[in-house]
Amino acid sequence: MKRRMIYWLAVLVAMMTLTTCWTVSAVAESSNLAGEISITSWNSSYTAIVAGAEKFMEEHPEAKISVEQVSDNTKLYTQLATNTGVPDIMQFQNRDMQTVLAKYPDSFLDVTDVMQPKENDIVPAVLPLCKDGDTYYAIPWDIAPAMMFYRKDIFEANGIDASTIYTWDDLLEAGKIINTNTQGKTKIFGFDYNGASSFDMPLILFYEQGGSFFDENGNANFNSDATRNAYLTVKKFVDADVSLNLPSEWTDRITALANDQLCAVPYGVWFAGTLEENLADQAGLWAVMPLPALEKGGPNQANSGGSVVMVSSQTKYPELCKAFLDWFLLQDEGNAINMSVSTLFDAYIPSYQDPSYTNTDDYFGMSVAQFATTVCGEIPTLPFPAYFTDVGVVFQNEAIGQYFIDGGDLNAVLDAATASAQSQLEFLKSE
Repeated sequence: MKRRMIYWLAVLVAMMTLTTCWTVSAVAESSNLAGEISITSWNSSYTAIVAGAEKFMEEHPEAKISVEQVSDNTKLYTQLATNTGVPDIMQFQNRDMQTVLAKYPDSFLDVTDVMQPKENDIVPAVLPLCKDGDTYYAIPWDIAPAMMFYRKDIFEANGIDASTIYTWDDLLEAGKIINTNTQGKTKIFGFDYNGASSFDMPLILFYEQGGSFFDENGNANFNSDATRNAYLTVKKFVDADVSLNLPSEWTDRITALANDQLCAVPYGVWFAGTLEENLADQAGLWAVMPLPALEKGGPNQANSGGSVVMVSSQTKYPELCKAFLDWFLLQDEGNAINMSVSTLFDAYIPSYQDPSYTNTDDYFGMSVAQFATTVCGEIPTLPFPAYFTDVGVVFQNEAIGQYFIDGGDLNAVLDAATASAQSQLEFLKSE
């Protein structure tokens, strides 16, 4: 009897251990969380992580977390290059992660013990970005499933049924009707034709095809089917006069939306917060629908934005860093803060059942976050290998305005830009 009792006590202890092993952290118990760490972050992400840090410190008073707001990572890159003043936790755009890993080797902590147990709970498209081989060096924060935001009042007034728009050509035809009926005032598409302030819009069509700036051998390649299809489709909108040139794309877009000069925007889920913040008087006028596809029934899911976080390999408190990030990004409580405070759509799938994702947003009369959960499952793997950032700068400077403004031959423009990008790529790899 005594042996049987000891056996069942052992089983009970094992079950309790399995049940509670992740309630605090993937790697640490609360008794190991004393320490002081620093974080850099930007924009609405900063607001969310400050709220998360405050809540975490309430639950773990032995931990101290400070957050610095930055406009970009220019200062951080200098700190990494000189290995001085590097914060414990750093936010990067998801497209920059592999680049910083290549440029600043040995600067980042292995976080495989946090990520590996949660792999099946994370949107698959972002996982390759976060690791080198089988080792994880980043934890995904927000992702940005793309959708079409549109003014339902303008669509309805012009007899446009959004549910019948399946392709970009369908959207083009709707744009022609709206353009005619408004005497050219209202356009259905808009972007910076020169690309200097942004090249997001053409890339949305590029991403939904699974496009990449690199070929299978890792060389730069802009002249791909995905690029040509995206460009030729966007050019139809320009040629039909249903597109608006936005030289300073971000501010010009907000102005155009406020003045009813633009009635649709394909962008990531985070754009819902932008509308609410900048166009509060248009509450009730906006809705969302899936992105159009190039062909009916074709792929129409894409990601437009998002970020990851990485931990300094020099941190004095690795367990605290990992425990906080596990709680903030890979558990429901932290993710609810991200969504409710800053409308950040996290990569951690189980949190999509939280009320912060499912509650109706009065501005839209629906939950945009919940809609996003229906369009993120088949996002193509994000095409951001090492040096994507540098190659992307060449694309932005040499492969947009030269076609949409200067009217250059598409193949010639893309080939010339590819040659420049390959030269830059070879130089970076030789350093």
